[in-house]
Amino acid sequence: MIFCVILGLSVALFSGLNDFDVSDDAVLNLSFTSHQNVLAGSLILPKHTRTPPIAIIVHGDGAQTRFSDASYLPMVNRLLKQGIGVFSWDKPGVGESTGDWLQQSMQDRSDEVIAAYNKIHSLPALKGSPIGFIGFSQAGWVLPIVTNEMTPAFTVIVGGAVNWRHQGAYFTKRQLEAQGGLSSEQVVYQVADNLTQNDATFASSDTLNPSLRPDMDPKRFAFVARNYNSDATPYLGTMQGPVLALWGANDQNVDSAYNHAIYQQMLQPNKKQSAIILPQATHGLLNATWFDYQLPSEWSLWSQGLFILMGHHAYAPNALDTIGAWINKVARIKSVLPETP
Repeated sequence: MIFCVILGLSVALFSGLNDFDVSDDAVLNLSFTSHQNVLAGSLILPKHTRTPPIAIIVHGDGAQTRFSDASYLPMVNRLLKQGIGVFSWDKPGVGESTGDWLQQSMQDRSDEVIAAYNKIHSLPALKGSPIGFIGFSQAGWVLPIVTNEMTPAFTVIVGGAVNWRHQGAYFTKRQLEAQGGLSSEQVVYQVADNLTQNDATFASSDTLNPSLRPDMDPKRFAFVARNYNSDATPYLGTMQGPVLALWGANDQNVDSAYNHAIYQQMLQPNKKQSAIILPQATHGLLNATWFDYQLPSEWSLWSQGLFILMGHHAYAPNALDTIGAWINKVARIKSVLPETP
């Protein structure tokens, strides 16, 4: 019995290595322009599928390559198996793209996403394909703007926060709690004090002084100052097209219950818009049993290796299938060819 369990676990783990391989898939390298930046990306199409839905990936924070240094590939492969194509690009100034992502506002990022959509929509081979978005974390401030300016076939937002200031306070709270040594009252006091300091430092463009935060790179300081007052609230009630907003119950970066409640109040169910919290899931919907971290820098070598071995099994139960099934449902795929032997 024990041998069978170990064998089954080993097969599940090592099968995950295939989730990082896209060499047998149809990969098309594309570029497009936004705000004078030339953005380089890759389009991967599923096999044996006519007019597949195309999910445009919208990155979260940080200097991310098109597939986030391959960490997106298990998700990408799972979507491909569900008949869904994927397009993603290197952020400005990263990989093969020009520009500097640290100089962007959330409106700049939204313009970039619309430019990516227009590029994919212009491809003759994808005429008739429903095109939509899957966005992570910081994309929660980007995609609500996008979907007020256009109507995609679908929008998936993972771990999105509504208010930048509230998200920062929650992040600090979870960080202090993880460090230990403080009472709950002390944590509340420090979070409030930190928020007051941040407001004084970032909230007004008239008082910007990078020397106030010597721990931050000046470019990062300017990026935070540019976006500190970001709030998705004005956009949530008028988002166009089907929307699925998801949070992990174990999210250490974004207050899932708080933001879920706001989305629940603002979304329009009659337009196939809904919000759900997935149990046992982290900020990026990974399985919290193994990957319950706040920052990528906290990952041990052991957890990094486990992620590679597990592939799409590293995600919380049914997380990726929930996304794929929902996209296929709202996109109404009409023709899927049978796989050839």
